[in-house]
Amino acid sequence: MILLVGMNLQIKKENYLEKLEQYKTDLYQNERLDKLVTVGMLMLEKSGIEKNFENIVVILHKLFPQKFSMISFPQYPDTIRVDNTLRLDCKHSKFVTGNRVKGFRLTSIGRNVAEDTIEDLKQGKRTTLKQKSTQRRGRATRAISGVQESEAFQKYSTKQFKEIKKFDVCEVLHGTLDTDEESLKMNLSVLRQYANDIKNISQYKDLAISVLGFFDYIEKNWEAFFRE
Repeated sequence: MILLVGMNLQIKKENYLEKLEQYKTDLYQNERLDKLVTVGMLMLEKSGIEKNFENIVVILHKLFPQKFSMISFPQYPDTIRVDNTLRLDCKHSKFVTGNRVKGFRLTSIGRNVAEDTIEDLKQGKRTTLKQKSTQRRGRATRAISGVQESEAFQKYSTKQFKEIKKFDVCEVLHGTLDTDEESLKMNLSVLRQYANDIKNISQYKDLAISVLGFFDYIEKNWEAFFRE
């Protein structure tokens, strides 16, 4: 049974990657490599495909061959360029956490960049400030609604404080037990900003205030969660 499930997942991955169409070169020619990496990672994530190094290499070569192909052999991906972008550029810009052994994850900042870049690629031009504001508000409401639905928030809102575990906190901050604290704090900062962004919208005011209270609770008890 386990073998069959594994085979089905492999077939799903191969079918998805095979059907991907590359973007037109002129749409991404001037985009930074670390931004393009976030696009590939987000697409893998939304398709339920593991964000390991090999999958990232393949999807970047499929989507953006002009940027991620070997110069002398363009039919093959440039794994060194992908590796350097992940290890250096993406880490420096704080878009990605992880490594080749454990796999990679998008930070909240990286996820925002990916969504903005995808919109730019779809429209074939830079989005206006007004469009970006609308996009950000949409992301903010989705992100804070996601916090509301999390196990950690449900336990907090029903005063089951002792039941909130480190794993619950990591999950709501888009991390795992292996994610470093700096990345988790950065994600918390981004989520807090999202809550503040929608606090002045009447229909989301109560939600935003309650989620901000939840974030205060996490910060106040940070040492208890992460120094167990």
